[in-house]
Amino acid sequence: MSKPPDLLLRLLRGAPRQRVCTLFIIGFKFTFFVSIMIYWHVVGEPKEKGQLYNLPAEIPCPTLTPPTPPSHGPTPGNIFFLETSDRTNPNFLFMCSVESAARTHPESHVLVLMKGLPGGNASLPRHLGISLLSCFPNVQMLPLDLRELFRDTPLADWYAAVQGRWEPYLLPVLSDASRIALMWKFGGIYLDTDFIVLKNLRNLTNVLGTQSRYVLNGAFLAFERRHEFMALCMRDFVDHYNGWDLGSPGPAAAHAGLQEVVFHPQPGREPRLPRRHHPAP
Repeated sequence: MSKPPDLLLRLLRGAPRQRVCTLFIIGFKFTFFVSIMIYWHVVGEPKEKGQLYNLPAEIPCPTLTPPTPPSHGPTPGNIFFLETSDRTNPNFLFMCSVESAARTHPESHVLVLMKGLPGGNASLPRHLGISLLSCFPNVQMLPLDLRELFRDTPLADWYAAVQGRWEPYLLPVLSDASRIALMWKFGGIYLDTDFIVLKNLRNLTNVLGTQSRYVLNGAFLAFERRHEFMALCMRDFVDHYNGWDLGSPGPAAAHAGLQEVVFHPQPGREPRLPRRHHPAP
């Protein structure tokens, strides 16, 4: 039988008070280890597995009564949602956001662009969110090709450069760049995937939101195709890009673009400063 370590042997043979402290420490560590094991096996695993098993990957589409599109108003454009990571499993908030946009804009195409979706004629992944959103006739799930999106814009060379190095905030930065490129190339409405739309937004053109008195917010954009403000945002994005500052590419680029319009106005591009779309804490 192997002998215990010398240090432990000396502690156990020491004064009674020292032995009590040693046994207490050993017992505490053992109890802590056992508690962690019990937690993961009894509490953690069944809960996670149960949640996954209770959600079907596909659902039959319910019978939807399409709302009547408005008979008058501006020409409908596309509504864009973006997922710049490789995720293809939209969460419930994502699903509710797209559904609300689809229901309030039956005359528009709601395009969900996801970087993780395969291109070509490949079928969509089997997931509850994708199955549910596919039930809406005006919702399309499309692959997001960032290289093609940035082609022929000031963001093309920037994207090629960041692909070759590590970036601490790459995903949110790509999201900021993608939304202004979309507005420049195609126009329409861009929404973050945490927006719940309660009414039609077609009366808003060439607007963006503010989150405070001095800070603009790109979570909501509504612009005409090839609007000069979006061109200013793309140029400022590239000229003042700082990958270590999470807030510099998106809000700062929009703010610089607005300053250019305000302080160097030209006929036909005077800004109207709207109310903020939501207060940020």
